Amino acid sequence: MNVERHGRPAGACLTTSLALRGDSRAIVRAMGRAGASVRRAAQVVLLGAATLMMAGHALAQTQTASSAIAASTTDTVVALPSSDTPTAIRPAAPIGQSTLTQGVAQLKERYNLSHVWLRTESDAGVGLEAATPGDDVRRLLPVASLSKSVTAIGIALLVQQGKLSLDAKLGDLLDAYSKQHGKPLDPSLRELTVRRLLAHRAGLPTNGFNDPVNGLFSGLAIRRVGGSADFFNYLDAGEAGHSSGKSDFVYSNVSYLLLGMVIEAVSGEDYKDFCEKYIFAPLGVTDAKLPESWRLLAPFAGWQMSTGALLKVWRVFDIRRPSLLTENTLRTLLLDKRSGPVNADRNVYYTLGVFMLPGAGERSYRISHDGIADFFRTQSTYYTVVEKTVPGDSWALVVSPIPSRGQFGALQRDVRRIIRQARLVP
Repeated sequence: MNVERHGRPAGACLTTSLALRGDSRAIVRAMGRAGASVRRAAQVVLLGAATLMMAGHALAQTQTASSAIAASTTDTVVALPSSDTPTAIRPAAPIGQSTLTQGVAQLKERYNLSHVWLRTESDAGVGLEAATPGDDVRRLLPVASLSKSVTAIGIALLVQQGKLSLDAKLGDLLDAYSKQHGKPLDPSLRELTVRRLLAHRAGLPTNGFNDPVNGLFSGLAIRRVGGSADFFNYLDAGEAGHSSGKSDFVYSNVSYLLLGMVIEAVSGEDYKDFCEKYIFAPLGVTDAKLPESWRLLAPFAGWQMSTGALLKVWRVFDIRRPSLLTENTLRTLLLDKRSGPVNADRNVYYTLGVFMLPGAGERSYRISHDGIADFFRTQSTYYTVVEKTVPGDSWALVVSPIPSRGQFGALQRDVRRIIRQARLVP
């Protein structure tokens, strides 16, 4: 760095003083022959001139020093530490799309992906998004199990409105509904409560290849029941409408399929219409849809939306900025620890269609969920993951095809690293 010195020429002050002294002698000699009053007047003028000259010189020095200071401040250099972990400089500011775009390219290459969509929003609402070349960042994508958060918000709205109790039992909620649909409710389901279904503690069949209603077998179940089927027909076709009665955590799509039935039974409206009218419309979400071929998967895996729409839906879970759900509802349902952690050795809970990790304070937490869309062998497969930290950033990622399960954790860590870099001051 070149440093320019600003200062006076050597002897500048002395030269000015000598010049002033010489001029004063000449004036005194010229006035020696004048009268006393004239001499006194001349001395006053001479003294005033000297004072003005010295003041002007002092002002010039001050201006020079100020210019030097201004130059040094405008050329301020911010040095980042030479370590592997970037350190954010506060206040942090987004640096644009370039970092996120480069990160998407890295993810594509590192995990052998064909398509990547990534969006992040800061706590202040500043958004950045990028996708692989040729892919629209606003494309509607299968979000798979992220659909559970939509269903959970619908249940929470009904609880908030006083139309539903968390301790209400399926036998009471679905008796008339099941008769209307011509399918009796299995006796093992009658004692299950809404609270147990929300937390995956209803003893229902787990996901995987042993459960025909989930995974790749959903396509088979849909073909069995045909296009005019309802949730009850689908439950029957999958042979999953029974409970073991156990209350330990077992992740099951069937829990949220049943909650979709509860929404229809309590509200008297079609599940799709209810979500569009009471969730998406108030939130201003226009880029979400439920394709007809995915309709029977709707409550647990059917919705398609953009990454921007996903994050807009998840803003509902911010207890500091209540929107659809009040602070009291979020405290009662989202931050509910009554059911216990999903594992004895982890402080993670499943509530309202999300995994919740409590933070240091009662208004601090991280929620997350991922989803696998591999229901139809003839279609592309997708992996979706969303994470929201309160307070902090939120992000949504969708990739295709699905990486190996062993790569999920590394992929999520890479996304967090890319977002941290994108929020640094260059």
